[in-house]
Amino acid sequence: MKYLGKKSLSSFLSGILHVSWYVVLVLSIIASVTGAMILFSTPVEDPAASGIAKVNYYMFNELKNDEDWQMIKNLPLAVRFLFLPYFWVVVALLLQIINKSQCLFTNFKNDVVFNKSNVCVIPKICKLLIGFSIITCNFSSLLVSIILLILCGIFKNGTALQEEHDLTV
Repeated sequence: MKYLGKKSLSSFLSGILHVSWYVVLVLSIIASVTGAMILFSTPVEDPAASGIAKVNYYMFNELKNDEDWQMIKNLPLAVRFLFLPYFWVVVALLLQIINKSQCLFTNFKNDVVFNKSNVCVIPKICKLLIGFSIITCNFSSLLVSIILLILCGIFKNGTALQEEHDLTV
């Protein structure tokens, strides 16, 4: 199996990342609307309600026995308003990480490996991933970003060697 070039693993990953960016965007919009409805609406007690009120009734009927949900629902409104901006920041970081990763794998698909553009993209991905891991308290993402920083040093040295080789040939 080829790792670089057309019809390779890099080409496949580039396509997957391209599609996943749109999937994450659409799902985050749906989740924002649904989350806002759940967090800020009051439960409807009438099972004969119609439209959004009927959806509201069924959502709250399922959630009324959940202890975690009751704890969130009892928070002051000002605190519940903080959930949506937090969600949007996490989604924005995730979309940027996916976008930068797609650029990197597109370069790999085009057989551009040791290039200054890759040396610039990898640290950007690392910084975004560090921010993402801190905001989401995800240790594994932090570990991946540290490994990517090491990989960035390798790419920087490889790019310098590639430039020297291109000048001597």
